[in-house]
Amino acid sequence: MIRITSGLATALTLLAPLRANADFHVVSPYEIDLGELEIEHNGSASFDRKPDNSGAQSYTIEFGTGLTSWWHSELELGFDRDPGFNEPTNLTQAVTENMFQLTEPGAQFADFGFYVEYGQSLTTGRHAAPNQVTFGPVIGMDIGRTTHIVNLFLTRELGPDQDTHGLDFSYRWQSRWNLWAPLSPAIEIYGDSGTLGRSPRFSQQQLLVGPVAVGALSLHDLGLGNAGKVKYEIGWLFGATQATAEGTLRWRLELEIPF
Repeated sequence: MIRITSGLATALTLLAPLRANADFHVVSPYEIDLGELEIEHNGSASFDRKPDNSGAQSYTIEFGTGLTSWWHSELELGFDRDPGFNEPTNLTQAVTENMFQLTEPGAQFADFGFYVEYGQSLTTGRHAAPNQVTFGPVIGMDIGRTTHIVNLFLTRELGPDQDTHGLDFSYRWQSRWNLWAPLSPAIEIYGDSGTLGRSPRFSQQQLLVGPVAVGALSLHDLGLGNAGKVKYEIGWLFGATQATAEGTLRWRLELEIPF
């Protein structure tokens, strides 16, 4: 009976839909924002024909700035809602994010950065979750009027509530056609292959793919001031595997204010 129960629990874990994740955002090696205050909101919501797989939501509010010409740092609060009916939205994490630019933009065949994030869990009881550290390279490349960015991240859970004891591998990709600053089309990919050395079959891994609109508008053009800008991203990500919700709406809004 113990073996059967353990097997069922493992199968359900592998087939569970991806929780909505406000970190559906491809980290760029170019956004240092030295001399600017950055206020950012990320959000996502998942949808599925199965009620128990639908309704996951996630939101963040973030404050960041460039501490040097090569180091960008942010502080974030994260809010999450589990999939299913009548689930509450909880304050789940306090996060510090740091992106280090390793090469001068355009100096090499590609532009390189390194990203480090630590998330402190704020939940208890049945919503208790582990602390996490995430790190890995951030790579960008311009080809003609297109920009391509890839993130290759490893995550390690920490603390008494951890579910795994290994390194989880995830990846993010954005290819953007720089058509017009206020509105440019892009394609994004978000994947998670699971714990290294114990990855499930591809059909049971997390994978989302979809179109995203990316844009930036100056506050002057919006009649809101003489300096600063608003950036936005909004997209629809299709679940490409059994383990992923059928559709996820994801958005990002960022206000940059010089000081």
